[in-house]
Amino acid sequence: MTHKAAFAAVLLTAASPALAQGVTGGQLGIDYNVPLDGSDFGDVSYSGGLEYGFAPFASASINARGVNSDNADDTGTNVTLHGTYHLNDLTSFGLFVARDGVDDFEATLVGLEGGADLLDGKVGGYLGTVTGDADGTIVGVDGGYGITPAISAIGNVDYADTDDAEFGQIAIGAEYRMLRGPSVYAKLGQASRDTAAGDDSYGFVSLGVEVAFGAARGTTFDTRSLLDVVPGF
Repeated sequence: MTHKAAFAAVLLTAASPALAQGVTGGQLGIDYNVPLDGSDFGDVSYSGGLEYGFAPFASASINARGVNSDNADDTGTNVTLHGTYHLNDLTSFGLFVARDGVDDFEATLVGLEGGADLLDGKVGGYLGTVTGDADGTIVGVDGGYGITPAISAIGNVDYADTDDAEFGQIAIGAEYRMLRGPSVYAKLGQASRDTAAGDDSYGFVSLGVEVAFGAARGTTFDTRSLLDVVPGF
């Protein structure tokens, strides 16, 4: 399934009155990663997601992302399915299954994820296995802290170790959430790669806009993907 097909499924779900009644939240976003060393590892990505609540304590969601990289001719795609258990209004745990695709490369990711709101902050994380054209492990942690009702400090650390390469990134930044509109964010990060051809690292700036809707203001979790670990793949 391409990201276009996934987005079409999201829109069809939202347009159906019967299904839309159970939709607790959704989101649409776009972000742009700019390398600081002038290399060809920038990208533009488009994302969307919907979450459907079966009960106050259980939901399922789909998130999709398409990545147009300056370093590749083909669009990278990811579709992630989540099954989520809501322990309470502040804490959620879940399982995810995701599929990455870039040209002839395909990989399946399966794992666990969780997240919690803590006072003025929030924290989340995931751990999964990667199989297919790459086999290994992927892990990540992200969080945010509300400085004001509208402004938050945000950050993330992601790492993937496959049979022929290691990838990682760390980023920090700020997010501004409008009261009745989209949220915008900017992050400064460092990405690294260690492959058979050698290893390198580079800094990057990530700029993004996201529109969240529904009672939950978005989906509980986001995409889980190798494409998210290294900007520009």
